[in-house]
Amino acid sequence: MKTYSQLFWNLLMLLFVIALGYFGWEGYSLNSKVNELAERPQITVGSDKDLEETVDRMENTLADIQNQTFNVSKDPLEITRVVIARNLLLDDKSFLASLESRPRLSCTIKGENPRAIVRLRSKNHVVGVGDSFEGYRVTAIGDNTISLNRNGQSETLRVQAAAKDIAKRLAEGQLDW
Repeated sequence: MKTYSQLFWNLLMLLFVIALGYFGWEGYSLNSKVNELAERPQITVGSDKDLEETVDRMENTLADIQNQTFNVSKDPLEITRVVIARNLLLDDKSFLASLESRPRLSCTIKGENPRAIVRLRSKNHVVGVGDSFEGYRVTAIGDNTISLNRNGQSETLRVQAAAKDIAKRLAEGQLDW
């Protein structure tokens, strides 16, 4: 029995020496590969130059956008601007009539007996000082102006473009609403 035990221990020791040599050789190989990679300075692990540049550019752009301030002079939610800008109301009779719901001075004519053309509710009224039309009384006619009185309230009108021209200029953004 002693020989079997001796044989077993000898085989076990031989196996231990073989394992020690194998793992030693693997460690040495791994160490030489690490040293070889460490000697290559041009290789960077975990970094891509193009990716870094793209991320930096995007971060700078985001910072620029966040630093911008916007001042809005007109209400961007004003729906009439959108509708007029789309030219939907240029041929809408009710819209054009609403622009003519108040008297509009089309022109004045100078002379001994000054006259004016006033448009109201789709009608032209040729009037002089002292004349009345649709509840308004003309009190004075000047250069490009007319003074009206209605129910004791005075109002002075200046020459204005026609309603269709006003709607067109609104649609083109040439006129403030």
